[in-house]
Amino acid sequence: MTGEERRYEFTEIKAIRGTELNTITRKQQEGWDLVTQQEGRLRTTMTFRRPKPKPPWRLWASLGAAGVILAAIFTVGALLEDDSDASTTDTVAASSVERSSGQPAWERESEPSSVADPMICDARPGKDPCKFGQTAIYSDTVRSGDLKLEITVGAPVEFTLSENAIIAYDRPPQPVSAYFPVTVKNTSPDLVAVSSMLTQAINAEQGAYGGIREVSDGDVESFAVSGAIRMPVGESLSVKEGWNMTTLEGIEYSLSIDGQAGYTVKFTR
Repeated sequence: MTGEERRYEFTEIKAIRGTELNTITRKQQEGWDLVTQQEGRLRTTMTFRRPKPKPPWRLWASLGAAGVILAAIFTVGALLEDDSDASTTDTVAASSVERSSGQPAWERESEPSSVADPMICDARPGKDPCKFGQTAIYSDTVRSGDLKLEITVGAPVEFTLSENAIIAYDRPPQPVSAYFPVTVKNTSPDLVAVSSMLTQAINAEQGAYGGIREVSDGDVESFAVSGAIRMPVGESLSVKEGWNMTTLEGIEYSLSIDGQAGYTVKFTR
């Protein structure tokens, strides 16, 4: 690893042609510098970098030492507690719970727990990816209000390219063409400004940037989900978003909303 890689972090953004200046301005306000810019037929790929923050090793070391001391104090205190006091506390707590519920504890434990809807997916950062066919609940607070979306992505459907098909960047066709049935519904309480909706298909062989290309062919469209950016509250958009690739092995679909101001929702098999 070189010194340059140690000192900088990099990010790559794909912007629709004509919106590059807005993207560059926004990233510069966040502390990023434009490194490269490659124009395609429909999108421009831009690479940005910014200095990596130095890790606060001394602060973490101090906090760790303080944590060890506190843990030792709490352990000694727990050992010195009277066993009879602990038993009394447990009895009082159990009685209090029974009174508040109106049922004995053993009866409550026998009740079946509520089961979450298997077709609804928690799309928040840190959660597992959604499965194809599930509906992801996207929720975020932005400057213009609360943004709430319901995003459903079905499993990819293979199709044969016609002679009128258009592949992004005018690249030659690869063996597999498929579209994702995508529905986005705006459930926000008020109209909220969304700056971008960028999608990407990923497979086990090519990854995210190994040559997978958007494709348009008849009712299959490329960049189709971006039409939901200014969608009115309560309305929905259903599209077939097309991609051309080498294989569907390990296929994934991701939808990034509002760039780094928002977060990415992923769907897998």
